[in-house]
Amino acid sequence: MDPKPENNIILTQSEGLMLNGRPKNPANARNKNVLVVGGSGSGKTRFFIKPNLMQMHSSYVVTDPKGTVLVECGKMLQRGTPKLDKDGKPVRNEKGKIIYEPYKIRVFNTINFQKSMHFNPFAYIHSEKDILKIVTTLIANTKGEGKAGDDFWV
Repeated sequence: MDPKPENNIILTQSEGLMLNGRPKNPANARNKNVLVVGGSGSGKTRFFIKPNLMQMHSSYVVTDPKGTVLVECGKMLQRGTPKLDKDGKPVRNEKGKIIYEPYKIRVFNTINFQKSMHFNPFAYIHSEKDILKIVTTLIANTKGEGKAGDDFWV
């Protein structure tokens, strides 16, 4: 574990996973990705997701089917973390206020599309060449595994 607790992924009350640098023993080197799995009401959000989001030391992808994590942690992430200088001290503006680096929050809501971010691939089409790229990509990724005569859009 890193001596600075804020530089670790919190695993339990006494254990964490170091994010900065490499451990002294290479056998202790680990992948820095985490997948949290548990039944409904097992405390995934309360005891793992929220405490680690509050560390604000990484990029995060969070599956939030109830929509509670965004409501409860969104403002904190939107404000972000203090910008630090090379000595690790907070950078201040001309009025002496600390400058924060906000997180970019993206929402993909498959239940209520009105509350979801939108992506329009056609916004990137500027020429016939761009159209051909999109068509080629669509065709290459929709070949399917059945016979050529089988229905594709079922």
